[in-house]
Amino acid sequence: MAVLPLLEVVATERITPRMQRVTLGGPALRALEPAPPAAHVRLLFAEPGAPVALPSPGPSGLTWPADCSRPYARSMSVRALDRVRGTMTIDIALHGDSAAGRWATAAHPGDPAGVVGPGGGWAPPADARAVLLAGDDTALPAIAALHEALPADLPVETVVEVADPADEQTLARPVTWVHRAAGGSLADAVRARAVTAGTAAWVAGEGHAVKAIREHLRLDRGLARSHCHAIRYWTRGRSHEDSDATFGAARAEAARRGIDLVTTQDVHEMSYELMTGGFRLPLG
Repeated sequence: MAVLPLLEVVATERITPRMQRVTLGGPALRALEPAPPAAHVRLLFAEPGAPVALPSPGPSGLTWPADCSRPYARSMSVRALDRVRGTMTIDIALHGDSAAGRWATAAHPGDPAGVVGPGGGWAPPADARAVLLAGDDTALPAIAALHEALPADLPVETVVEVADPADEQTLARPVTWVHRAAGGSLADAVRARAVTAGTAAWVAGEGHAVKAIREHLRLDRGLARSHCHAIRYWTRGRSHEDSDATFGAARAEAARRGIDLVTTQDVHEMSYELMTGGFRLPLG
């Protein structure tokens, strides 16, 4: 993914009690290709008042300046990209004492930020006759973008877990909301729903919930691997650094077993196995 020239915050807004919207601006955004729905970027930010150093891309990945402090780097979904205005909107879920949450709530217009990307994104397979979207608060920005991008005549069923009704958002399509405060869980809500033949699923959020949903959809509902896209955005009880280390360990373990990890989905599936101590589904 490309390293964009330095951007700056142009606006911030608390859109729900636990979601902060940050809009970035800069001339480089006008030259970007349209971002596919559910695309992500690597957001680079620093403590208030500190500069944001940018890396240089190379054949072995990103190289950071030796004489500068490295900024925080977090993967974030692109909520919207306005190439005419040169702005990128990122909605950041506020849960726990996270570096991204602290930065988002303290950000002011003019603050620097870096972006690597965008990359990724998702579109249902061409033969999909319906779509199931499932995720928690962290997946809401991607789900909102998918609602707006998917064909209007494609049936889309959506299940989203949030803390309570105050965290619900008005999206482009209907949503079944699940409230943690009332004892609801995303995995239970998905298990309770019928899944019709030809459905393609997109699932994202907390790692253990995503793993449970993916196993249910593959084993109990019979979805093919090509029709079940499941991505861990975060893991309860693990820091961001722990999760990054798990991805590295997944690549190393796959190499030891002689397994080629070609896609992001492959890496996530192997990391699930390491994270949970067992995985009932084979890669491939």
